[in-house]
Amino acid sequence: AQRPVLHLPRLVHGRVPWEHPLVLRVVRGSLTSVALIDRAGTVIDGHVESSGARWVSEGRLQPLQSYVVHAMVREVTGATVPRSLTFRTTKASRHLTALLSPGDGNVVGVGSPVIIRLSRPVPTNQRAMVEHRLAVSTQPYVVGAWHWITPQELHWRPPTYWKAHTAVTVSSNLDGLYLGHGVWGQGSHSASFRIGPSHISRVDVARHQMYVYENRHLIRTFPISAGRDQYPTKNGVHITFEKSQVVTMDSATVGIPRNSPDGYYEKVYWDVRISYGGAFVHAAPWSVAQQGISNVSHGCVNLSVSNAIWFYNWSLRGDVVDVYNSAAAPDLGDPGMADWNMSWKEWVAGDAAPTGAALHAHARMPHDADPPAPKSTVTTQQPPPPPPPSSPSPTPSHHHSPSPSPSPSASPHRHHH
Repeated sequence: AQRPVLHLPRLVHGRVPWEHPLVLRVVRGSLTSVALIDRAGTVIDGHVESSGARWVSEGRLQPLQSYVVHAMVREVTGATVPRSLTFRTTKASRHLTALLSPGDGNVVGVGSPVIIRLSRPVPTNQRAMVEHRLAVSTQPYVVGAWHWITPQELHWRPPTYWKAHTAVTVSSNLDGLYLGHGVWGQGSHSASFRIGPSHISRVDVARHQMYVYENRHLIRTFPISAGRDQYPTKNGVHITFEKSQVVTMDSATVGIPRNSPDGYYEKVYWDVRISYGGAFVHAAPWSVAQQGISNVSHGCVNLSVSNAIWFYNWSLRGDVVDVYNSAAAPDLGDPGMADWNMSWKEWVAGDAAPTGAALHAHARMPHDADPPAPKSTVTTQQPPPPPPPSSPSPTPSHHHSPSPSPSPSASPHRHHH
């Protein structure tokens, strides 16, 4: 008598579609038991139909996975014999992938969040599943939490600014994660970076001064000119996330016609970006007479050329620039201000699967963790540091550091000066 044969009806070129239950048939015999096993040794459930002619899987198959079927088959003679076959599943056409930031080996400021950018939006009811595939470890240990900034981007941070020199590793493993509607997670990645020295700058709009602290010691006091009444600099904690030696600032991008009295279109040098909405700390030789006295800018923080060069060279991506005494509230939708202008309770409320430690942590507002401002009666004004030997050429090249934030809802090319 001929021997029993196992048969997969949907098998084409050695592949079975992953999105359908697996059907296994037997010819010239009946199935008594079936074990379907993936390459990790996981058994996929299923059942033998009463006729004994078919077995149908109940557990989900994964794309691009190798499987082996071990079956026991009763022959027409009544003897029971083992039979096996192997196959692979087809690939998925829709994926969820993750991009990690900061990058491997980076040194960033104490305000830098861990950022995961996803390739597609994740519905609210699936965010905890995604978070369980992400991990952040730190040395020394620190409590932290995720916060979904958008359906496609989430940030992780401690309750207040990082301790200087913390080592951080972020990892994602989305392989095998099924989100429904044919979407599968894909990819396993990790990045390790370090927090640099603590750089915190207090910009006092009312005093027209910027107090620059390294590891909580005041090392520079710069006269500044911030945004005038019509174009105030936003209050609150900003983080630096891009440096450019030159930026062409165009008033039309923020709704001010170039040919109007407040219009401008010019190259501006030594630019440290602190918001996607167009705020920079930059050199403003045209407002040196007002720096330390009055606010005349269109929202940026104006410095003299020598002070701006010093600040540009000193700044790390992810440093804190905290603006005080402005009438304009922070814009929480702006990546430069999204991370540190809410309470820890508000931050954890944006985590789909917060840890117990995060839920029970108590912290001051990040703003309150800034070094205290100098007393108003004390003048700590120092002579400006000498400029480096070479000043910028008329057309210096751009030097963009990688941005830790995704394409914002606001245009990244908006500029105030």
